[in-house]
Amino acid sequence: MDDNAFFERAILAHAAGPDDEDAVRRLREEFTADEFAAWEEAARSEHPVVVAVEHDDLADRYVAEFGEFGIRGASPDSYEAAIADLVGRVRAWATELGDDGSRLGATPELSALVKQLSGLDDDALRTYLLVRVSFDRGGLSFRLADFVEEDGTTTQRAVPFADGQPPAEIELPVDGRRKLYQSSTRGDRVAFSPVGAGPSIADTLRQEEPTGDLRADFPQQGFGPEEREFRTR
Repeated sequence: MDDNAFFERAILAHAAGPDDEDAVRRLREEFTADEFAAWEEAARSEHPVVVAVEHDDLADRYVAEFGEFGIRGASPDSYEAAIADLVGRVRAWATELGDDGSRLGATPELSALVKQLSGLDDDALRTYLLVRVSFDRGGLSFRLADFVEEDGTTTQRAVPFADGQPPAEIELPVDGRRKLYQSSTRGDRVAFSPVGAGPSIADTLRQEEPTGDLRADFPQQGFGPEEREFRTR
């Protein structure tokens, strides 16, 4: 799987929940049966472990980090290769804690996690890590939003939020061409519609304060393989 496909699937899996029907349908198509089952388990967990991934531009390598335990896998080849490297490191960590957890003062929650990981073979552990991937970093997070087309068709996509705020506009590839969407609120969710199809959040704020403008500021450094896909103003 190339970087872009990995990125798109990972941000959707991280942002979606078990009740998001369209996103779940797409994930069921893109994951294997074992991966989808592992994703469902993670999505329903009250305290899921997150595998943070990124590309280290300076070192020119892919990095995957397991939770907040300081365990990192890395590879010059791909995100998937970094996760494969992480498998062995997580296995060694879990084995050490399994042997010495009581002496090291492991909490009941940590002991339960170690026991769960120890019961997985290498393929299952790789799947466990793969479905927990996140590209969130700092004030930038990916959340699910509805995309409503002119004919009323609705799909769900993961989009970048900066400090909890959605972009005023976002440009995506649709049917081989670029298409610009504007954001608006629908109840407690953010939705996007094609520009010109309805009022956006930016338009609403301009009406309330005609001299102002809405600008969504994003980190200048890349947050994923397709940072060029997202356009804000």
